Amino acid sequence: MTDQKAEGQRLEDLMTSIDAQMQRLGWTTEQGREHLLKYYGKRSRLLLTEDELDNFLLYLQLTDTPAP
Repeated sequence: MTDQKAEGQRLEDLMTSIDAQMQRLGWTTEQGREHLLKYYGKRSRLLLTEDELDNFLLYLQLTDTPAP
């Protein structure tokens, strides 16, 4: 596997994990957007760097309580 393919797979895995965590927390797409705007100044996960995606995933994983 080339480095580019490996990187693409890593980003895809991050997105899948983020989707699963958002679903676990009961977050809507809009709630996710609001968080991204507040903490990263970006409206979409597609605009985040790999490090930012890692950080967002960690935040979701460490959040125990579903959003109200």
